[in-house]
Amino acid sequence: MNTTGRVVTSAGDLVRQFSHYSDVALAQPVVVTKNGRPRNVLISVEEYERLKKRDQQAFLAADTPEHFLADIEALAILEEN
Repeated sequence: MNTTGRVVTSAGDLVRQFSHYSDVALAQPVVVTKNGRPRNVLISVEEYERLKKRDQQAFLAADTPEHFLADIEALAILEEN
């Protein structure tokens, strides 16, 4: 079943046709269901790496590294002058 750019399959079907779904996951996410509910997503290594890299670039404001804060403060001072 294809909905909104992803393929949905049951865990049992994934096991029986792993090679097929492994190939499909190179182009689009494969949502794996168990008892009719989404449980996992099969994605390509490239997509996984892209998401991990993006995850590493984001942080909470409270977790802003000190060197970034110093740069922001320096820019604010420049803007005031």
